[in-house]
Amino acid sequence: MNDTEKSLQYRVGNIDDIEDVFRLNRLVFDEAWSKDVLLQSLRFGYDLQVCYQQNTLVAYVLSQDILLETEIMQLCVHQDFRRLGIAKKLMLMLLQDKQDMEAMILEVRASNTAARLFYASFEFIQVGMRPHYYRQTASQPREDAVLMSKHLQVA
Repeated sequence: MNDTEKSLQYRVGNIDDIEDVFRLNRLVFDEAWSKDVLLQSLRFGYDLQVCYQQNTLVAYVLSQDILLETEIMQLCVHQDFRRLGIAKKLMLMLLQDKQDMEAMILEVRASNTAARLFYASFEFIQVGMRPHYYRQTASQPREDAVLMSKHLQVA
């Protein structure tokens, strides 16, 4: 374990983290959520898990439970902290936290091969498509979303 990995702190996030989440969200995503939408998502019961290095948010995962299904809304890692296993650790934390759920679902850009392979490594499978789901941005074309799902409980 290197010094960066040793200095990372993982925990359940809360409303006090929203300013940091908003800044990282805007830095990483072309289609960033507003601060108000992020705040409301936590007030409406979304779950947030965060990773900080000292006082700097470097990653988070935001999810929502609907009945017995958890939807991953965003998994975000600062570009300077990618390939360090942070997303993997956040996913393992989320899977542990949601072990009583029946399934986990998410949407990912069809062109985002790295993300699709990452989720496949956790046994997510493609279950559908949402045509033209992502709108065109300054850096990316209008694009389909790939729906992925993972069964969590043995029936």
